[in-house]
Amino acid sequence: MKNNRKHPVLIPLLIVALVCTVVPTLLIATGNTEPVRVVTEAITTPVRNLFYAIGQSCNQFFSRFTEYDKLKEENDRLRQQIISMEQTLSEAEQVLEENAYLKQFLELKENHADYRFLKCEVVSAYQSGYSFSLTLNAGSGEGIAVGYPVITEAGVIGKIASVTANSATVTPITELTFSTGAYVERNNTEGLAEGNYACRLEGDLLFSYLDADADVREGDRIRTSGRGDSFPRGLLLGVIREVRWDAATMTRTAVITPSVRLSEVRDVMILTEFAVLSEEEPGTNETEGESQT
Repeated sequence: MKNNRKHPVLIPLLIVALVCTVVPTLLIATGNTEPVRVVTEAITTPVRNLFYAIGQSCNQFFSRFTEYDKLKEENDRLRQQIISMEQTLSEAEQVLEENAYLKQFLELKENHADYRFLKCEVVSAYQSGYSFSLTLNAGSGEGIAVGYPVITEAGVIGKIASVTANSATVTPITELTFSTGAYVERNNTEGLAEGNYACRLEGDLLFSYLDADADVREGDRIRTSGRGDSFPRGLLLGVIREVRWDAATMTRTAVITPSVRLSEVRDVMILTEFAVLSEEEPGTNETEGESQT
């Protein structure tokens, strides 16, 4: 009696288990299995549904990782395609720029059979205060000498200031040591283009030694006159930004903004040979000046 009081649920469970065992056995033995099937399905269906739902949840959970991996792989592939396309586009743009650059020099060469060019690259730029210089990847070994003009398709850069066996330094037209004869493209008014301290602060140069009544205007294009042996005639120096009049000295000057931005220069041409305009030889007319660089 003591044991039964300690386990009051045990006897009913045993009875239920006995019934669940004996009844199906008797039904099967008599050939009547339908009640067994119905009861079994009633008991097992919720369990099957539960395990099915758990399985579906697991599949969805792990499929997310699989989908993430696929998306990541696709994203990486597309990123590589974009990088490759950008590189191809960059190379194509460089080729177009190079072709346009060489075309300009080819046209200049066709217009001036006396010109001999040497193409060089700027390997470094040096700036100290307001002083600026460029270093090229060619020197005396390629026939370069001090004083040779350095140009681009857009106009004059400067002159060769020093050379080594395989490099050369360029003094730009904005430096204080630079000067060359120049003229106004519009009307052939002549003067001197030279480096000036105040102008250099703005990256410009000065157009000086003009007549008091010289017809010089803002926007005028200034070209090399070819006087002496520094530059051939007609190379573009820049554009007049400002015209000045000094009442005390009764002189007229103008500020020239260079046609070439030194900070953007990559490739240059060095003029190793060109025809020199003698002091007695008159300047060319307006049409000829406009046909040059």
